[in-house]
Amino acid sequence: MLKPVVEDLGFEWVGGEFRGGPSGLLCVYVDHPEGLTLDHCVEISDALSGVLDVEDPFPGAYRLEVSSPGVERRLFRTDDFARFAGHKVQMRLHKPVNQQRKFAGLIEGVDDEGNITVIIDNLGALEFRFEEVEKANLVYDFQDKKRGRGKKKRRAAR
Repeated sequence: MLKPVVEDLGFEWVGGEFRGGPSGLLCVYVDHPEGLTLDHCVEISDALSGVLDVEDPFPGAYRLEVSSPGVERRLFRTDDFARFAGHKVQMRLHKPVNQQRKFAGLIEGVDDEGNITVIIDNLGALEFRFEEVEKANLVYDFQDKKRGRGKKKRRAAR
């Protein structure tokens, strides 16, 4: 219901999640090729609030939060794994594999049947279906971003 509203405004729908409880929170993650500004978030929030007020999909009071997915963005779909092949990921599966539910590794890719392959240290290639993923996020590597940035050479004073 919210995705078309976001896309009609010219933004990319990344995903959303609702955290219930006494003070519920609806988080909507959006993106834009040129970046996302606070004004964009306000525009999207205003448009979504109108739809949510009419449709009233969640009982009780809740807050709406519109934001960028960030550098450690959550992966909501199989397509996200394909898009970020070659990037580091941290994930938690619904059921254990080798007595383990949490994994970190490098996304190798997604095959034609939708099987996702992640290279895990000490385990090698782990293949699974997206439905097996409870939660997955990219891992931003600050060290890799600093490589290649040499210190500027100072010119010797004469």
